[in-house]
Amino acid sequence: MAGRILIANDMVTHRIILKAWLGAAAYAVSQAGTGAEILSAARSGEVDLIVMVDNLPDQSGTEICRQLKANARTAAIPVILLSDSHTPARRLQALKAGADVVLDLLPDDALLRARIRNLMHRRAAEQELVRDSMESESYGLAEPAQAEFAACGLVTVIASSLAQGLRWRNGLAARLRDRIAVVDPDNALENLNGEPPPDVIVIAADPADPDRAMQLLCDLHSRSETFRTATVVVQPAPDPRQAVRALDMGASDLVDSGFDAAEMALLLRRELARKARNDTRRAALQDGLRLAATDPLTGLYNRRYALTQLDRITRNALENGENFAVMVLDLDRFKRINDQYGHAAGDAVLTESARRMNSCLRRDDFLARIGGEEFLAVIRNCDLAAAEIAAERLRRTISERPIDLPDAQGAETMTLSIGLVVGGTQEAPQDPAMLVSLADRGLYTAKAGGRNQVKLCQTAA
Repeated sequence: MAGRILIANDMVTHRIILKAWLGAAAYAVSQAGTGAEILSAARSGEVDLIVMVDNLPDQSGTEICRQLKANARTAAIPVILLSDSHTPARRLQALKAGADVVLDLLPDDALLRARIRNLMHRRAAEQELVRDSMESESYGLAEPAQAEFAACGLVTVIASSLAQGLRWRNGLAARLRDRIAVVDPDNALENLNGEPPPDVIVIAADPADPDRAMQLLCDLHSRSETFRTATVVVQPAPDPRQAVRALDMGASDLVDSGFDAAEMALLLRRELARKARNDTRRAALQDGLRLAATDPLTGLYNRRYALTQLDRITRNALENGENFAVMVLDLDRFKRINDQYGHAAGDAVLTESARRMNSCLRRDDFLARIGGEEFLAVIRNCDLAAAEIAAERLRRTISERPIDLPDAQGAETMTLSIGLVVGGTQEAPQDPAMLVSLADRGLYTAKAGGRNQVKLCQTAA
C-alpha cells in the first residue's frame, strides 16, 4: 500500500471525488467528519497524511493543525489544508499553524497527487533517519545528545534576473537572521561550486523559459554537493503542470502565487530547521559508525573493522593483479610498563606508538589495534621490497626515541617486533585470515629471535 490518507471534508461530493482520486493511486483512504475525529485518528498512529478542509463543523482546520503540531505523537504527520478562500493572510495563518500545504477546495487532481507524493517521500526519508538513529542508540553507538544550537543557515536565491534576486533578498533580510546570497541565474551552477553548499536554494520559475528551472532542479539533485540541499520553487502564477514536474523532480516545496516575503520567510525557516535536524541525525549516525569501527584509546580501526577491510583489499588486489603487505606488530615487553608504572603509563605508550606508526603510513594504507599491544598494518599496492622498507620504517619510528610517560615518570624506550607477509602473489593464500595467521607466525619468529626485528613468513609450509 502506498500510504494511509485521512480525508476530512464536510461536502459529500468533494469527499467522493477525493477518495476516487487517491484510491486510484492505491492509497488506503479513510474519512473523518469532525476535528475531534481527525485528532483521534491521528493519535492512533494509523495515518500517514491528512487532507482536510479549513472549515469543519466543530473547529477550523487551522486550529486542528495547531493541535496536531503540539502533540509529539502527531506533529510529524503532513497536513494538506483545502480552502475556498486562501488569501495571502489566510494562507500565512494556516502555514504558521502547521499546515504543510494550502490548496484550493477542490484542487487539480494531478497537483494534489504530486503534493502527496512529495510529502510522503519526505516523511518516509525522515522516518528512516529516525529509525536508524534509534537503532544506533540501542546498540550504544550514538554519542550523547548535545544541546541544540540553531546555527545560521545559508539561503541562495536564483531569480529570473539579478535585479529580482536582490529585491527578494531585501524582502527576506528583515525577516531571517540567516545568510542570503543571490547568484546570477545565467551562471548559477558555476556560482554554487563554492564551500559550504547552501542549505536552501530558492528558484524562480520563468514563464518565458519554464524548462530552465526544471533543468536546474535536476542538476542540483544530481550533484554530491547539493543533492541534500532543500529547494523551493516560486511560480509567479499557478501552473499545475509545471508544479507537478517540479515536485516530482525533487523540489522540497513550491509556491504558486508569486514571491511574498512573509510567506517565503516562514517556508525557509521550516526548510532550514528540517535540514538542520536531518543533518544532525546523519552526523550522529556517522559518529556511531565511526565509534563502532575504532578503538576508543588509540583512535585506530578495531579488529573487526580491520578484518573486514582486509577482506575487501584482498579481493580487489586479486582482481587487479596488485600486491599488498600484511603486518602483525607487537610492542616488546609492554607488560613491564603496566607493572612498573601503572595502566595510565601503558595507555600513554599505546597512544603515542599508534600515533607514530600511523604517521608512517600512506593515505590508502591502514593501521588497526587488534589486541592489547598488538597492531595490524596493511600496505596497499607494494611488492616485497617495498613492504620490507615500510616495515623497517615502522619498527624504527618506535625505537628511535623514548616515549614520555605521564605524571613526570620519565620516558621509556620501546621496541617493536613485526611479522610480515605479502599478499596478491601466486604463492600467497587468498584467505585474509590465513594472511594474518602467516604474519602472526612471522611475529612469533621475530620475538623468538630476540625481538625488535622484522621477519617474513611467505608460505604456510
